[in-house]
Amino acid sequence: MGIFDNPKLKPYLIVSKRGNMNVFKVAFRSLADIELYLNSNPPINSRVFVSEKSITAKEAFAGEPLEKAIEYCVRGYDKGFEGFLKLQRELDSVNVKTNFGRKVTTSVVGARPNVPAYIAGAPKNMYRVDRVSEKKLIHIYMNLAYSRFTTEEQIINRGLLVLNLIRLLEENNYMVDFQVFETCVVENETFICEILLKQPGTLLDTRKCYYPLCGKAFVRRVITRIKETMPFEGNWHFSYGTVLNTIQTRIVMNIPEDAILINSPGEMGIQGDDIYKDADAFFEILGLKKHIAIPRYSG
Repeated sequence: MGIFDNPKLKPYLIVSKRGNMNVFKVAFRSLADIELYLNSNPPINSRVFVSEKSITAKEAFAGEPLEKAIEYCVRGYDKGFEGFLKLQRELDSVNVKTNFGRKVTTSVVGARPNVPAYIAGAPKNMYRVDRVSEKKLIHIYMNLAYSRFTTEEQIINRGLLVLNLIRLLEENNYMVDFQVFETCVVENETFICEILLKQPGTLLDTRKCYYPLCGKAFVRRVITRIKETMPFEGNWHFSYGTVLNTIQTRIVMNIPEDAILINSPGEMGIQGDDIYKDADAFFEILGLKKHIAIPRYSG
């Protein structure tokens, strides 16, 4: 499509039509895939991206320079990580956990005797071990995108609360499938970037997830750089894309209604000031109280 050609992008890119929209979907199997692609020096669509904001954006806004931001994809990102883990432990201490596995009940017949009950002549003098219900699968989709006005504190708190949500669900007998992406739109062009961080059924790697979920340079340098190599034709240079709301994102990404969608921090009620107030607002918007016990984090 168009006159710009980037052969290095072809293994990752699918371009399709959806109504009057042109959808550019790029999928990476890992953070290492992203580093490999960007370090291959893919050509920049200079007809659309007159200046390269992945390079020229100020560090106060976009984080460390592009070269470092790409390097963090594989080397790992540690800025603020210890403080992040401390907050994670504090949230986890409030979480309501359910002990699953096998349930022991008294019975007339069972696997082993209840000695005190037998001596007392109780009719139910045996222990029976019952299997509890099987784990339920729940899908979580997270849109990494956010507006240029989003603060670093909002970004970090959102990442922390998403990881806390996954831990809380897993501790309450749910098996979590977690997918991250960015999607945004300019005129009649939609951009989708999918990154595989966690295979279904595998344990969550907090350190691996920390950079894309909480490092502002990942979205404002790394994904911005990927956009600059896309064969767009619209005026992406001005905004680099408008963040879609929850309804629009579900439609574009084909996310079912029974799946959890995490959108921009502001839309999830996250202000970035008090993590505990943010947690209460976040879970209120998600509406999970009918499925699991949600604590009151702010007291």
